[in-house]
Amino acid sequence: MQLVVFHGSDKIIKLPQHNSGRKFSDFGLGFYITTNIEMAKSWSARKKDKPAFVNKYLLNAEGIKSLTFDLDLHWILFIAYNRGLVLNDALQSLLHEKYKNINEYDILIGPTADDKMFDTLNMFFSNNITLDHCLQSLNSMDLDIQYNIRSFNGISSLSYITSMELDDMDKEYYSNEIKAKKDIMNKKMEFIRKKYRKIGKYFDEIGVEDIDG
Repeated sequence: MQLVVFHGSDKIIKLPQHNSGRKFSDFGLGFYITTNIEMAKSWSARKKDKPAFVNKYLLNAEGIKSLTFDLDLHWILFIAYNRGLVLNDALQSLLHEKYKNINEYDILIGPTADDKMFDTLNMFFSNNITLDHCLQSLNSMDLDIQYNIRSFNGISSLSYITSMELDDMDKEYYSNEIKAKKDIMNKKMEFIRKKYRKIGKYFDEIGVEDIDG
């Protein structure tokens, strides 16, 4: 199977690296791509003072070992684990054991934690909202899917095609679109907050039975 994928950046990237990026990203180190060009454009337009490029590739998934995360507690905990947000030693130990073989996979696939989504996750990680509240909020969002290429085998399956640069008008458009989506989500969040307030477990109450369930 072959997929056309995109990566938003402030530069042209013809030779991506599998161990690139920021250590404390959603899925850890790796090269992040998406099949949604609009998502890549939004990624590239985040830094107003820098150029914005969308790099296009062909991903040959033949022989690639992948793991897909759904929008659930396991995805939330994996993000918390990678971002260094788990301060409970017992939970940290459980997650370390659960993800000790994660590097066996070439690509990790799952929802992307954009700014609004990450705000919601932070509220859960800070024990300000429950898991039920958090999941209901996340499920009300328009989710994009990201691919984290984390191995040499995975990055070798990626072939560069071309790059396009966004002009100032494009960057302004995607900046305004992000703001508009946040305004819509704020209204949805208010309704969900009233309905699911204090229903379910808080982050500090998550235990082994939740992880293994």
